[in-house]
Amino acid sequence: MGRDAAILGVGEFNIIVAAGSFFLEQYLEEEAAGSFFLEQYLEEEVALMADIAVTAALIFADDVLSYLKQERKFGRTVRTEIEKIKNWLETMQAYVKDMEGKESKKVLKIRIRRIRELAYDIEDILDEYMLYVPHRIHRHRLSNEARGFLNHVIHWRPLHEVISNIKEIKRKTDDILTLDLVCPADTVTPEDGESSSSGVEHHSTPQILEDEIVGIQKPREDLIRQLTGGGSNHLTISVVGPGGSGKTLLVKSVYRSEEVQGHFDSHAWVRVSRSPKMRELINNILKQIGVPEEELIVREGVDIQAKLRNYLHQKRYVFVLDDIWSKGDWERIKKVLPNGSSGIRIIVTTRNTDVASFCAESQHCIHSLNCLPWQEALGLFCKKAFQTSVENCPPLLEGWSQKIVKRCEGLPEAIEEVGRWLSNKPQVPNHEWKKLHDSLGTDAEYLSIISKILLPSYEDLPSHLKCCFLYFSIFREDYSIKRGRLIRLWVAEGFVMKVKGKTPEEVAEDYLKKLIERNLVDVSKWDFDGRARCCRVRNLVLDFIVSKSEDENFVSILSELNDSLSSDKVRRLSIHNTSAILSQRSSFNSVRSTFFFSWKNFSNSDVGNVRGFKNLRVLDLQNAPVDKFPEGIDHLSLLRYLSLNHTNVKVVPKSIKKLTKLETLDLKQTFVTELPAKIVRLVNLRHLLVSRKISATSNTVQGVESSAASNTVQGVQLSAGIGALTALQKLSVVKPDKHRKIIKELGALTQLRKLGLIELETKDGKDLCACIQKMQNLLTLDLSSINIINKSLDLDHMTSPPPDLQCLYLKGRLEKLPGWISEL
Repeated sequence: MGRDAAILGVGEFNIIVAAGSFFLEQYLEEEAAGSFFLEQYLEEEVALMADIAVTAALIFADDVLSYLKQERKFGRTVRTEIEKIKNWLETMQAYVKDMEGKESKKVLKIRIRRIRELAYDIEDILDEYMLYVPHRIHRHRLSNEARGFLNHVIHWRPLHEVISNIKEIKRKTDDILTLDLVCPADTVTPEDGESSSSGVEHHSTPQILEDEIVGIQKPREDLIRQLTGGGSNHLTISVVGPGGSGKTLLVKSVYRSEEVQGHFDSHAWVRVSRSPKMRELINNILKQIGVPEEELIVREGVDIQAKLRNYLHQKRYVFVLDDIWSKGDWERIKKVLPNGSSGIRIIVTTRNTDVASFCAESQHCIHSLNCLPWQEALGLFCKKAFQTSVENCPPLLEGWSQKIVKRCEGLPEAIEEVGRWLSNKPQVPNHEWKKLHDSLGTDAEYLSIISKILLPSYEDLPSHLKCCFLYFSIFREDYSIKRGRLIRLWVAEGFVMKVKGKTPEEVAEDYLKKLIERNLVDVSKWDFDGRARCCRVRNLVLDFIVSKSEDENFVSILSELNDSLSSDKVRRLSIHNTSAILSQRSSFNSVRSTFFFSWKNFSNSDVGNVRGFKNLRVLDLQNAPVDKFPEGIDHLSLLRYLSLNHTNVKVVPKSIKKLTKLETLDLKQTFVTELPAKIVRLVNLRHLLVSRKISATSNTVQGVESSAASNTVQGVQLSAGIGALTALQKLSVVKPDKHRKIIKELGALTQLRKLGLIELETKDGKDLCACIQKMQNLLTLDLSSINIINKSLDLDHMTSPPPDLQCLYLKGRLEKLPGWISEL
């Protein structure tokens, strides 16, 4: 196995923290000058996007190392070298974090881009390695070793291509090795005229114009009443909402009102950026409450907090802390604010629902801003775009005005900014405004407007949440995705970090919850247990993340407006227009994920083209007009996620056994009624979803369906051997084999969270109960008898049910209620 060492022979792959030679940097600077305007609003994001690429490569390197620990013989010689790559990526991750806020120097922006590209190249090499190393599909040791040797012989030439790629990367990094010596990163200072953020922004509070107060009259009155009313000596009030919802406008109108100004002795407004500096924050407050200029000079040993307390002693004061980003920031600020004897009021604005709850005195003190009602939104737009009312909107522009307002989805700041921008455009009939509407997603001025609104929220995300957030750019406008599907996709993509004591799916669910709390993702439907069932992003948010995704090669979209790919190295492909797609490219080797959202002129043979996507991890063919399992898919040996949901597929071939890395197989709403015995080779399978809802008229007896043929769910038959799939978390809905062997084997599936079984017989009860009792993680149990009138479910053989069971569905006759139900 000496040649394995050469496969990733990166003993010298000690990549120095550098990403370009000085002369190469100068050349690239000139090349980059052409896209100046768009870069102007993206320039702060270069390091952040490099962080995403490095994080993705780092997570994948971890996955490869986990595989090599299992494949001891085949992986021993390369494990050390991949650990070096992982160490380098960790160094790069820290380096990119340190560079945030310093990217205004062009040499650094280019350096960061080089790091991102290098991270992508490393991910490509790891994929190539995993493509050709032997994959364990036999439990017999001799069989494994024989197959490993045969695999090595067959793939000798491709493996040498991998070696060449490694050498090419090594050559590039050697060429650019000395950049840090020429221009060390820690000596780079911002461009002239720029300054680093102090952590506290000195915020002016200009007079609020009456026509700007749209849709906030009621919350404004409530807030003034709460501020000036009696009661508690100390009251903290939170105003929360997504970027652009008008939080700051509302609080400004309250803060500047005569009632509030006259009620308090001291007033201060501070806009709090991320990582605020307490000394500067206090100094800002002291200045606003009238402390003489000469006393603001901070001397060594002076207790500035004591000075603030002295000035505010026995005074009623109101402070506005605009844009609090975290609980930790609030804790630090709260400690330095004095507790006066009476009438203290603090207003906090935030984009994070969780932070709002943490800061507020009670639920009563949280004011959530929602979208403007339609008529008020349209009125605000007409005021800004035409300097008129809704009634006087130019008739020929009324239809396009409504479409643009609908796109803003009621966010007042977005409506106001877009309206102000359009006020400078020619107000001529349909043709001109149609072009404006259709080009909104790509217009540089428009993108700069929404970037101003959304960029702060995006910048505040850690890199793993940025990956998950940008992932929504794959989906079409107004597309609502189910929580379970989204979480399984994130896990398959490798976005989810390992957390001790939690499954990747549980960690991913926490990620989604955080994005919802930050008001970046909207819940379109709630589940009974308070979790999101379906979610989406707003249209403005989608425009923002699509721009970012395409600019940084995170997602590439083929649509009617954009039917060509801008890069040869596409990472994720979202196809919204099938009439101009796969035939235009000879190879999609770099594609990791493919989604289809259009099926015009599509056929079974078109799906066969995905065979060329050799590094594919995710293939989503939901709703595809295909009636047989697509040929060539069994050659995608790195595939982790395969969905044929809502297709007419009837048979799954035995060759599916080759997809040894598959984690999710979604066959819901297909016509598959039996799975091949070889399915048990898929030892990494975590989600086997095979139910199909069917509609049938049935006779009922006292409201109960009279036969199994009338059941609303059709399952899939499994053969013996299911006990080998010990990683399974969801198995639904299946029916037992003829000899009922799988009933006893279910006891090995201790990781199950959801189990759905149909066509159960009374005699299955004892064995089934014994197996269920071992499933300590089970959340959902759905059981149905073979004939719910004549065949009873015998489930009274458990001493205790799974402790975390949340959903229980029993369909069939019960001789008596199982005793363990009272323990739920």
